[in-house]
Parts: sequence; C-alpha cells; structure tokens
Amino acid sequence: MRSSLLGSLLQVLKFNLDRRVDRLRVFELGRIFMRDNASIDSDTSVAQVHQPMRLAGLAYGSADPLQWGRREVVLDFFDLKGDVQTLLAPRRPSFEPAQHPAMHPGRCARVLLAGQAIGILGELHPRWCQSHELPRPPLLFELELEPVLHWPLPVAQPVPRRQPVQRDIAMVVREEVSHAALLAAIGSAPVAGLLSQAVLFDVYRPERGPLARSAPATGLIQGEKSLAVRLTLYAPDATLAEEEIDAAVRAVVEHLAATLGARLRA
Repeated sequence: MRSSLLGSLLQVLKFNLDRRVDRLRVFELGRIFMRDNASIDSDTSVAQVHQPMRLAGLAYGSADPLQWGRREVVLDFFDLKGDVQTLLAPRRPSFEPAQHPAMHPGRCARVLLAGQAIGILGELHPRWCQSHELPRPPLLFELELEPVLHWPLPVAQPVPRRQPVQRDIAMVVREEVSHAALLAAIGSAPVAGLLSQAVLFDVYRPERGPLARSAPATGLIQGEKSLAVRLTLYAPDATLAEEEIDAAVRAVVEHLAATLGARLRA
C-alpha cells in the first residue's frame, strides 16, 4: 500500500536505463493510501485509510532528442515547472520553496492553486540518486488529481481595439528577493489598472570570488542581483499618453523601492 507514486516511476526509470534508454518522459495515474482516522467503512472507502487519486510524472535526460541544430541541454527544475504550468493552464499555479524527503533540499517547490497546496515538484534527492545508481537526477512531480481535473470553461474575450505599450525596467534587489516576490510587488503597485502583464526576461549577477568585490560598470555589489522585467500597459477605452505611461512605470519603480528596497540599475 504505497503512500506515493514516485517510487514506481523511479523503478520505470531504472528499468529503461538498464536497457540504454537515456531520455525518458513518463507519468502515472493511481491511488495512494494514507492513514486517516476520519475515514469510515463504506462501498468506496476503508476505515482509517484515505485513498486519494494522484497524478505523478518523471522527466529524465536531455531537453530535446538528438539533433544537429542545437547542442544538448539537460533538463532542469524550470523545465518541469513549465510542464506543470502547461498541465494546469489556463489556471495559473504559484510555487513556493518546500522540503520533501524524496527531493533535493534546495530544488523543491510546493505547487499551489488558488492559494491551496495541491502537490510537489523538484529534483530527486542526491542520496536516492546514489541508492538507485542514477547517472544524473531525474525531475519529478506529484499532484492531487481532483484539482487537476477541474478545468474552468473558457470565456471569450473581445479583440483589443488599441495596441498595448511595453516598457522594460531593470531593478537591483538583494539576492534573497525571489521572482515571485518581485512580481507580487509589481502587481500591487498603484498604476490605476493599466498593468496587464509583467514578465521577467533577464537575471544578472556580478562575478563571484575574492577579487570581485564590486562591479562599478553595473552598479551591483556582492549579495545583489539585477532582475529585468517587461511591463505591458493597456487601457481598453483610450490610447495611453506618454505622460500616463511614464507615471505608471514610475509608480512601479517607487513601489518596488518602498516594498523591496529595490533600485533602478544604472
């Protein structure tokens, strides 16, 4: 009576690696068993045993099949995160750092949907990689099935009559400031509803080492990083004037300074 689907996925991976299959994408849909004193005997349940359905997946090896047009790129945490986001689309899950006995302590995240935790994703813990004699760590996720199956009905949206405006800003923040914290602060900036999207497109850190104490050309020092974000501004009923655009961007920058201690990159 298993309490997770991850173990069976690792067995599938090991079986394939022993047969020289070095690129694998598998998933499993199944039931797990957990102790729960609230469960009672019925036609579909057993006393003191909770039996939820779970969806789990594993990805291993290179991001693309062998080809001449692109060098080999090994899968990483963000590839799996993108897979989970695609699985749950058009809903937008959020992620927060987490700990799990099967996952790498620094490469594991909890998956939240509408603020409620529905699963876990991350890289397999090094000790389990060693135990299974894996050449490299696989990426895994496990989600509760019920939230995955609840898809909202699509709602038609009118085609925008006016063009959106895009502006890029590069903000210097402390190393511990996360991408999620930055976007949350941008989303709460007082821009009178003009901000329709904010996308992170670049991360820059100064060189590390005993001789790299500062970076005068960029204005960054050790313990800081630069996050570049593209802001999309849009007003459905009017064409934005340059003064409105500048005011909205200024409001975002000032709000980031006040909430995160951020500053514009020189």
